[in-house]
Amino acid sequence: MASAVLLVTDDSEKASKTTTILEFIDHPVTLVTDVDSVHSSLGQARHLIALVDLADRDQEAAVIAQINNDAPSLTIYLLNADVEIDKARLNKRIAGTVSYPVQYRDILGRIHQAEQENKNSRRSGSSVSLTGQSPQIKAIEGLIRHVAMTDANVLLSGESGTGKEVVARSIHNLSLRTDKPFVAVNCGAIPPDLLESELFGHEKGSFTGAINSRAGRFELAEGGTLFLDEIGDMPMPMQVKLLRVIQERTFERVGGNKTLTSDVRLIAATHQDLEKRIGEGKFRMDLFYRLNVFPIELPALRNRPDDIPVLIKEFAYRMELDKRSPISFDESAINALVKHPLPGNVRELENLVERLAILYPGETITRSKLPQRYRGSGESDDDRAMLMNNSETANNAGSPLDSQDSINLKNHLSGIERQLICQALEKSDWVVSQAAKILSLQRTTLIEKIRKLEIKQPGDDAPGGAL
Repeated sequence: MASAVLLVTDDSEKASKTTTILEFIDHPVTLVTDVDSVHSSLGQARHLIALVDLADRDQEAAVIAQINNDAPSLTIYLLNADVEIDKARLNKRIAGTVSYPVQYRDILGRIHQAEQENKNSRRSGSSVSLTGQSPQIKAIEGLIRHVAMTDANVLLSGESGTGKEVVARSIHNLSLRTDKPFVAVNCGAIPPDLLESELFGHEKGSFTGAINSRAGRFELAEGGTLFLDEIGDMPMPMQVKLLRVIQERTFERVGGNKTLTSDVRLIAATHQDLEKRIGEGKFRMDLFYRLNVFPIELPALRNRPDDIPVLIKEFAYRMELDKRSPISFDESAINALVKHPLPGNVRELENLVERLAILYPGETITRSKLPQRYRGSGESDDDRAMLMNNSETANNAGSPLDSQDSINLKNHLSGIERQLICQALEKSDWVVSQAAKILSLQRTTLIEKIRKLEIKQPGDDAPGGAL
């Protein structure tokens, strides 16, 4: 389904005619008439662009400020070519104008441009905002906007997978250096003896294997932003050389004697406690204070669980944009993921959604379709419903004594027990521990019953062998 267009206007004629054009080209319209409706509308659907035209220019400015706060990446156009654009008054959030009456070719061109920008953004992993509505994320977005227009060094901290590189790219994209390179280096992934060459470059013949001269990351990032990920893993000798570059803005290539100047904005990131490493003698205090000019700490996903449903929706939408069959998550699956600690944070959740999109294209993801580790230990509503249905079926079937004078009670009860155990095993993908929880049994007890009743997993020759 095509992305919606947010149309903000108090002119009924403009609203009607513009909606007709947009719906004709298969783009649904979310129509609002005032600033109070903007916030809720942005939370209900994904919008590609916003068209704004209000008679009261102060209200118009308030609408644009609200969009900037709730959806910083949304492209905004004024729906009136006769009005002079005062970008300073309108918070510098105007991409241009769309003439009214809206022309088919004009609006289609703007939409295609926005689609291409979104596509490029996804490919590069860049974004001007984080996904989520929690107070923690809103606070971080505010910090990003505050520091982006400066050249201050930034230190990002937080667990692995919390989105430190996304924040770094957001700062770069909103800065005055946005048209210059963004270069990322993982300091922990490069051998210590090669890190100096990686950062500063080298001259031909400066060491074994240096068959050509090579520019380092500082040169490649000239005028732009250099992102030093996992800075806590940088060896002490390299910390000294990095400190010199920060202080003097100059460096030399390995094996070279020519002094090169450096104009880069540094953003560093770490999942470690640098102050603790300073106490252990593994990180320089002077370098820490040089990098820690503007610290931003990213919260773990378990500390903002309300953002998990929003992130799931975002990742599922990206799968759809990449031409994969759309998937959705029901309440049982979302509740299970909200309760899971997700030690890999946002990265782990994104990888899980992609895995499920591959396994279950076009389907609704329930708790039972989640990998076992994400289902939690509790009994799900589906599990309870299954057992209740079995009980009701047994009650509705009446008593076996209604049709015969006597029964073998032992065999009859064994048959019921076998049926319930098989259904619980099927429900849990033949994971004994999970089936035991559904049946409120100890795992060892259930294993003994499986052997006694000679229950076998389909395709397995030995009783309980594949469990």
